[in-house]
Amino acid sequence: MRAKIWAVLILFIFSSIPLGSAGEPQKLDNVGAVFGGVHVNANESGNLSLTFSEMPAIVEDYTATWCTNCIDVEHALNDVEETNDLQQYHFHRFIGESEDPLGSEEGDLRWEERYQFRQPPTVVFNGTIKQVGSVPASESLQTDYNENLDNPLQIGVESSSLIYSVGGVDTNPVISWNLVIDSETLPDNGTVKSMIWVVENLAYFPDGTNGKEYYHKSVRMVIDLGLSLSGTAEITLPEAFDGDDLQLHLLHEVILPAPETTTIVEDNDDDGSENEEDSMPGLGVLPILGAIGISALTKKKRPV
Repeated sequence: MRAKIWAVLILFIFSSIPLGSAGEPQKLDNVGAVFGGVHVNANESGNLSLTFSEMPAIVEDYTATWCTNCIDVEHALNDVEETNDLQQYHFHRFIGESEDPLGSEEGDLRWEERYQFRQPPTVVFNGTIKQVGSVPASESLQTDYNENLDNPLQIGVESSSLIYSVGGVDTNPVISWNLVIDSETLPDNGTVKSMIWVVENLAYFPDGTNGKEYYHKSVRMVIDLGLSLSGTAEITLPEAFDGDDLQLHLLHEVILPAPETTTIVEDNDDDGSENEEDSMPGLGVLPILGAIGISALTKKKRPV
């Protein structure tokens, strides 16, 4: 009987949880923009600088080698890239993963901290618009993604630069970065964090259950450079899954100040009356009450 009661309770509770509106783009107001994209190859020293007008749109795709509908999302992104200046970054699921070998722990932790969500497929455009799932909000994903990209960032960035020196036998690689930005264009008390995303240009993994064999632009490591607009750091690179095609991409993200918290003081009117809203059970309680009612109806009477 107890097992029956718990089964009914679980059924009602889960049936009361609303499904996410997959396909509807969401404006992210609690996080700042992601921009940059300056990159060099990891197997040779180099340097590159881009002005803000030269920087591509940054598209982050959360994916997995077992995710079949992720293929539809990536095909749509490839179509959109043909007519837009964008850079795709594919973050593969890592934490709790048993199949996909292309993700990283720091990549998953970043998604959890920044987006509070990491379910494939999810695409984030310039760090400010998130679209979950492979169901389009309009007639196609291509149309959705083009509209998501049609939201230019309002940041006074002048340039982003990256210098990279390949390490020797006993030394690690060294990077130097520099971001020139008008701080007055940032939100009040906002800051900018810089990162290196170590990207594998192409990985061959035919053992995934989504039927895909070649995976492009997989983010294999995220290296946090802190809040300094410029600096030099020695870094350690991961091993490539296969080949020798790792790249170093310099990305920046705007960190918004923590929202101010306000304390609400309730006015307790001790007049013996009960507010109508307070007297009604919350909607989340109704399924549980229903479950208890059903279990009571199905409970057998003990013999006298």
